[in-house]
Amino acid sequence: MNNWFTEELHPYYRKSLRVKKILADEQTQYQHIQIFETEFFGNALVLDGIIQLTERDNSGYHEMLVHVPMLAVGKPKRVLIVGGGDGGSLQQALRYPSVEEAVVCELDQRVVDLSRQYFSASFGDPWADPRAKLIVRDAFGFLEENPRQFDVIISDTTDPIGMAERLFSDDFYKRMVRALTPGGAASTQCEQPFFDAELIKQIYKSAKALAKNPAYYYAHIPTYPGGGIGFMYVSDTPWENGLKNPYPPGINNYINPDVHQAAFALPEFFRKELYG
Repeated sequence: MNNWFTEELHPYYRKSLRVKKILADEQTQYQHIQIFETEFFGNALVLDGIIQLTERDNSGYHEMLVHVPMLAVGKPKRVLIVGGGDGGSLQQALRYPSVEEAVVCELDQRVVDLSRQYFSASFGDPWADPRAKLIVRDAFGFLEENPRQFDVIISDTTDPIGMAERLFSDDFYKRMVRALTPGGAASTQCEQPFFDAELIKQIYKSAKALAKNPAYYYAHIPTYPGGGIGFMYVSDTPWENGLKNPYPPGINNYINPDVHQAAFALPEFFRKELYG
């Protein structure tokens, strides 16, 4: 097989991966799920035509999304992952011995089932850990029902298209911050500055109204649009607190102290737009 999968998230920008084999292709009640075996990047998860992760470069996304807020809090006990049905964020969160429960609130059970089948080489089976708890439902209602329950909340979402648009709204951020314990921290997938500056500014404005120390940071991920992805850190606790704490047991493939600190240094054109 010598086919190419081409993603077109933006009408002016495309990227392609060479596909060796189609491993899964199904339409659920929520989305179109595809899993490809690709050349160079390994297995790739695609939802509604948009690449969510590949085996080769997912560590930059999952490690930066999870460890920045986890390290800032220090010894989190209860963690909530919104989305994240592939298990990558869960795997990273469970590396912390302090974690007593990690709840994954995922809308689509099939993302979990297929990821357990095709990404076990990368993520193992974090779902088998007794601290892991899967809740299959919309996260909006779950957040509303659980105020002050979680030390860390990780919003591991798809792009703001369709049902996922709500996960980038002011209402979602309010519910998320309300669900944090005092001193807790959240991180969210927050697009990238070249293509999504207006959305990021809107989200930062929401975060600034809700927390004392919001900040945008960035990671290099070749298979995401423009080669990177950003995150919003939302907390009263400064993200810099995390630089003082040791990484949890296990191997990091992307984050280290230098990368951790440098991720918050933004290109000048965007720093001016975001922070003034």
